[in-house]
Amino acid sequence: MIQFGSEKTYLKQRQTDSKYELDPNIFTVRFSELAEECNYRIHQGDALQCKNCSGILNIYSNLESNGNSQQFKWVCEFCEYLNEIQMELEEIPQNEEVLYLTSPEIYENTKKNAKSIIFCVDISGSMSSTTQIKGRVDCKSGISQEEYENLKQFIDPADHSHYLRKIQKEQRRQKYISRKQCLISAIEQQIKNLKEKNSKNLVGLVTFNNEIVVYGDGSQKPIVLSGEQLNQENEIKTILNRNAQKMMQNPVGKSAEVLIKRCGQLQENGQTALGPALLSALELAKVGKPGSMIIICTDGLANYGLGSLDGDSNTNFYEKLGQQAAEKGIIISLVTIKGEGCKIDQLAQLVEKTNGIVTRVAPEKIGQDFENIINDEVIGTQVELQVTLHKALQFREDDNIQEQNEIRKYIGNITKTTIQSFEYQLKSIEELEKQRFNINKLKSIPFQIRINYTNLKGEKLMRVLTKNVQTTQNIEEAEKKAQVDVIHKRMAQKTAQLAKQGNYEEAYQYNQNWVQYINSNPHINSNLINQEQNQKYSKHNAKLANALKNQEARKQRSLLFQQTLSQTQPIMDNSQYFNQYNSTPINQNKQKQQSQAIKTQNSSLKSIQTPLDKEQNLLKNNNHQPFQETPTAIESQSFQLNQQFQQKKNDKNSSELDCSNSITKFDTNSCITGYESNGNLAPSQNESDEDQDFTTLFFYEKASF
Repeated sequence: MIQFGSEKTYLKQRQTDSKYELDPNIFTVRFSELAEECNYRIHQGDALQCKNCSGILNIYSNLESNGNSQQFKWVCEFCEYLNEIQMELEEIPQNEEVLYLTSPEIYENTKKNAKSIIFCVDISGSMSSTTQIKGRVDCKSGISQEEYENLKQFIDPADHSHYLRKIQKEQRRQKYISRKQCLISAIEQQIKNLKEKNSKNLVGLVTFNNEIVVYGDGSQKPIVLSGEQLNQENEIKTILNRNAQKMMQNPVGKSAEVLIKRCGQLQENGQTALGPALLSALELAKVGKPGSMIIICTDGLANYGLGSLDGDSNTNFYEKLGQQAAEKGIIISLVTIKGEGCKIDQLAQLVEKTNGIVTRVAPEKIGQDFENIINDEVIGTQVELQVTLHKALQFREDDNIQEQNEIRKYIGNITKTTIQSFEYQLKSIEELEKQRFNINKLKSIPFQIRINYTNLKGEKLMRVLTKNVQTTQNIEEAEKKAQVDVIHKRMAQKTAQLAKQGNYEEAYQYNQNWVQYINSNPHINSNLINQEQNQKYSKHNAKLANALKNQEARKQRSLLFQQTLSQTQPIMDNSQYFNQYNSTPINQNKQKQQSQAIKTQNSSLKSIQTPLDKEQNLLKNNNHQPFQETPTAIESQSFQLNQQFQQKKNDKNSSELDCSNSITKFDTNSCITGYESNGNLAPSQNESDEDQDFTTLFFYEKASF
């Protein structure tokens, strides 16, 4: 459950203003063992907590009897406070990991013994776009069953079987398939798998274009929402609340064939009303027990009805839905198809709140993503994590918990792949002197994690794990015992967290400092296993570093555009004056000339291309495959880039828009995109690529590679 960056904690004496230094003082918390409750006996009695700190009595606690078999003195191993406690001998923990039952509440409503899986599927017009494929992909013909039935009226009945065989033959040799074909085939395969392996689960279907069709398990007449209904949140909730139970009454073992038939009848057209569809899917998912999930499948931007992102941001809608889902223990995952922009950064809020997965894949690879999402099951809900360090230690590299030795985090839903990572260090000499603490007597040091959660039965439990780790004041000794796979998890997670806050340069510097430290450290690399893991991780880090550089380039482009826009804004804001001034024919002619001059000026300025754009365009012109940046290339740039970053920090007079110190260097004159007719920033020409980079950051923040 807890893994350390080294088998030994490094106790480095430091001043209050000491700069951040790298060492293996890292640990990660994994939650996969929470699914193995059957292997743990629920501990008798309540957890005993120190009266001075949050430390809990554990296997490493030293107890001194007061002469009475039930009364003891306990000097807390975390804060050294003397506690007088009363307890039975059998209540003293005998293992590092102890499980406590805090509430025996069991979920009522037997239907909630089954989990709901809702496929929320985009069938808008863009889903008809085709993709060239290599090799065989198991997809159905490009026409739906309904379309085939319509065609049959023009075919001689005697030839029906002939045309059906022809369609099947074409399917086997087709080289182009639509996004809808790939998506529907993948969903049908997952329904078959669920019928075979988890036949008691409830599976539902919701489709969306410019109307919403709620099929549920397929046993009832579908509910169709359209027109003004798509903007009425309360009306949608009322309709679904009234019908959800009966529309999700059959397990997939019984409903599979009907659902597959429904999938075969789907046709793609219209716009993308994702918001109302998600709201409907959430009401269906609530029929199942905690641990239910919604899988959103889309290839485009939500541009119709509630939650439309086509224009002003409407992220509060999705954030609210994410919160509602998290409270019910429902996970929402997002599968997007390469080729179109979806504004993943805004939709991902609801995924993050529920601890779901964001993926962006080629159409023909959707099936594998579905399987990964479904297999990453919820194992606990309403999860709270508390970590307690010894009083001589403090957390590092986290603004919220700096200089503290205790942290509490509300996580919500957890799956078997959920990971949290932390860095820590010895407190400053000044702090230790205040505590009158001598680190020379600290030969080992305790770490304790406490996880409060609700399991899928509805029981509220607390898992307490205490580890005692040997210490050293010799950095070489700690580095020789380093576990680089743990360090890699922390590197990736912290880098992605910084980047998602918009701090791309800081994230890049943090990442590259760690790359240099690990790759050039002879003590860490004296271990053959560490060498192999470093080599394997370098491929992951190359993707992460490239996403950082692309995002920073977009950020600088946006800043420069805003600067340019602010310079022209006074002209654009005086609309009332211009309306009067331009009313005469002479001045109307002048206005046209000025407009043409501005248009010509803007057209002469090139839009910024990210490093990835430039690289792919260059190689495309030379008929080469896109180049994957190697770790060596990243390392060779890191010293120069970090130097540039430090120079930018020290130069108080430098402009915020000074691109020369960016992690992605580019000509400032090429950073301006065009205006729309209303003076707003023109849409990003590489929004799809931006979604891919954000998906990369989301993946590495979860550190589940």
